[in-house]
Amino acid sequence: MPSNFRYSAAKTSNLNKIFKSPTKKKNTLKGILPSQVKYKQNLNKSDEGEQLQISDYDVKLDYQLSRNNDIITAIDTIVDNQWTESSSLDRFIDETETMEQRVFKLSGLSMAVKAEIMKYRLQLPQGLITTNQLYSIFENEGNTFVDKSVELAIRQGKVRKFIITNASPIISNINKKTTGKMTYGYENVEILTKSETYFHCIDKLLSKYKDKPQEEILQKFLQFVKTNPNALYVSMNNGFAHNELSMLIDLGFLTLTSNHLNEIESQQYSISYPNCGIYLKLINTGRSWIVKTLSKSKFKEYLEDQLISKWEGSDLNGSKMNNYRKPFYGFELNWILADCLGSGILEVFNTPVGRGWKLTGKR
Repeated sequence: MPSNFRYSAAKTSNLNKIFKSPTKKKNTLKGILPSQVKYKQNLNKSDEGEQLQISDYDVKLDYQLSRNNDIITAIDTIVDNQWTESSSLDRFIDETETMEQRVFKLSGLSMAVKAEIMKYRLQLPQGLITTNQLYSIFENEGNTFVDKSVELAIRQGKVRKFIITNASPIISNINKKTTGKMTYGYENVEILTKSETYFHCIDKLLSKYKDKPQEEILQKFLQFVKTNPNALYVSMNNGFAHNELSMLIDLGFLTLTSNHLNEIESQQYSISYPNCGIYLKLINTGRSWIVKTLSKSKFKEYLEDQLISKWEGSDLNGSKMNNYRKPFYGFELNWILADCLGSGILEVFNTPVGRGWKLTGKR
């Protein structure tokens, strides 16, 4: 099996009907692919309770090969390949097509579902990624390399970081007899975007509120974040009046921190990205799906193809394209796995018949 991270190229995926690749002769593949008997046996090992055979941990994921050892390039790779039908990680796509054109070309989905997909994506904030996803891309270089590179890019004014307090669930176990919830607490989340993306978000609202009270406050806030690229918080000590802070909260550029007493006394608030909660919910739901799915296996592991099939809802009749319906709307499985790998929830390894993914116990 190829070492590249294959998502849409799974045998059970209907997306191959959309993005066709040149047909290869069967005799050229015979010496490359594992035997069908051995492949099918290993595909069902986890469900049958047999542990996967680990060949090594020298895994090379497709998005890791595209990073060019540069934080900005890595951010662009994640953002540009966020949606399944628009991802160029492992296939050619027509760059002249818009996202809407690609969505409405999908087969197997009703027009109502396609319209719902577009409605969701348009309200999702643009250009956001998690630091965990970067950790996954630069797994060989290590987290310290990422932290230093991000800090340098922040000081240079290229990247903006936001710390969203108590935003990510800490998943402990699954209790089907009660509410089905899988969390006992929450942890802070770091999200990143390119500074130009953030400034563009502010500029769009400036045009919306032209000649209104919000315009002056937004101009003041824009100047503050440009001259303070490292700033994570804003308070009255930064020259903002109480009514200005309140308006920035209403517009989504500030949020409450976890220390409510401190907020009341100092009027300090976290700098945020409007509607970033929608993005965090998408990531958290994906993380929960991964944990729940792998927890059904005796050894908490699956082959990559098994995860892809479950993500798409594939069966003997083909893919049901479940990943294009609520709550994922076509989000790339790559980035759910990347977030889980970067946060330490998952480990990835090679087996004789493809990559395997396993829960580490940190969840």
